[in-house]
Amino acid sequence: MKLKSGSVFFALLFALCFSAASAVTARAQIVWDKPKTEPPLDNPYTIGASREQILKVTGEVLKTCSIPVDPELSKASEGRITTKYEVFSKGITVRADLEHVANPPASETRNWTRARYSLEIIALPLDEKRSQLQVIAHIQGMVNDFSGSRWINVPSNGTLEDEVLRGLASKILGIDLSIKTSSGRSGRRIFNCEY
Repeated sequence: MKLKSGSVFFALLFALCFSAASAVTARAQIVWDKPKTEPPLDNPYTIGASREQILKVTGEVLKTCSIPVDPELSKASEGRITTKYEVFSKGITVRADLEHVANPPASETRNWTRARYSLEIIALPLDEKRSQLQVIAHIQGMVNDFSGSRWINVPSNGTLEDEVLRGLASKILGIDLSIKTSSGRSGRRIFNCEY
């Protein structure tokens, strides 16, 4: 009888430990606050608005965010607004900020000192009530090397374009297309400018 009760005791102890370990493992796999990743909007994005309405709202947003329009490159008659370059990062955070919106070359270690962008916003009419809204971001990083300081083009990863496209489309349509952040915040923004 002693052998049976000892075996039963060890079997129960083993089952109890196994079930506790399984519960801990199962709990570790559940993440409650992980935000769902949303795919970027189509770029160009078809929107139920005229080209004139898109250009008007774009002009208002750029003015609100103090982003200067380049009059030489912009052609309102063709539905194109181009901004001047704006610096969005300086100092030790430049590399991280560049990696957030662009794909800096991984093969080279550079001493990035500044990062800037220029936006090209294009409205192409499809018919009387619909247009296509396209956003193109030109991103550059400044490096200091033996020849001095110079700006280098860095290919965009589409993050900035999607942010601006969502914001403009939301403002034009009067609905919220912005992506909720992990803190629950959402909003129409271009970097630190919320509009």
